[in-house]
Amino acid sequence: MSAIFADLQPRLTQWLLRNRAEPPGSLTLERRRIYILPTRAGLVFAGVTLIVWFGSLNFNLQLGYLLAFLVASLGLVGMYQTHRNLARIGVQQQRGTSAHAGEVANFEFVLDNPTSEARYAIKLAFIVPRRRINAARIREQALPGVWVDVAAWSSVRASIGLPTRRRGLRDCPRVRISTRFPFGLWESWAYVSPRMTALVYPAAETDAPPLPPGAGGDRDIANGVAAGSDDFAGVRPYRPGDPRKAIAWRLAARNDELSVKLFESSAGEETCLDFASLPATMTIEHRLSRLTRWVLMADAAGLRYSLHLPGNTIATGTGPLHRERCLEALALAPA
Repeated sequence: MSAIFADLQPRLTQWLLRNRAEPPGSLTLERRRIYILPTRAGLVFAGVTLIVWFGSLNFNLQLGYLLAFLVASLGLVGMYQTHRNLARIGVQQQRGTSAHAGEVANFEFVLDNPTSEARYAIKLAFIVPRRRINAARIREQALPGVWVDVAAWSSVRASIGLPTRRRGLRDCPRVRISTRFPFGLWESWAYVSPRMTALVYPAAETDAPPLPPGAGGDRDIANGVAAGSDDFAGVRPYRPGDPRKAIAWRLAARNDELSVKLFESSAGEETCLDFASLPATMTIEHRLSRLTRWVLMADAAGLRYSLHLPGNTIATGTGPLHRERCLEALALAPA
């Protein structure tokens, strides 16, 4: 029975949505867009109720009739409340956050409850195609989502994580909003098709070589610090993206915080990160991965750097905005 039920809900949903697709973007969950079916517990509950009713009918038990109809009425009330728990909920799309390939990109939504009744145990999950499609079975699957409660006359922000594998722009998948409140006997659900994208940067190379030597600066102006030179200058707290080679492991063994070793470097230098200067034996994705690591290293060290890609050049600069421009160029670089 469980296998039959596992195929029933998606097939019924595809049939219902065949000529009734949800509009893209933000929307309000009207009752006509909310679907409901019994859960496995609900099917067992219905079976037990039928057994009680049939036994009472066979032996003419008045109290058995009362119990059967009381239990059946609880199930019907639960169906109404489960469907009502989603009705009139507003779903507003917000934004998608950037991430590196292999990490989780987050998409933010706001659920608005314009009624005087609180809504409980609402689940938001992405619906993505299955990697292995069997023509006789389900073509889509729901990813693990998040659970939220929405108080009366209020809104709540929900962030759903989407695993990434490749760089580039990632469209937000369809979102399934569901609930089994209050008894878990019924599940009501609706779909939302957001219009959001997240930028996925290339995965930074692990244990990349040091930054290429700088050029074009006046070495006699002032001295700064950077990772990758010869003269040790101290340590600073670890930041995400720092290479493992730069971590002061002996210092980390004496306390719970990671530190990164800094070395003397000329602050007037300008580092050029050039795609064409990398070995020709490296694949395009490997080159982009190394350049991504170098961008993070140069930004963490506070260096001025430029980025040269085929058909795109980012002028010399520094700071968070410059780093984001370089990472965006690497993410959208042609394969």
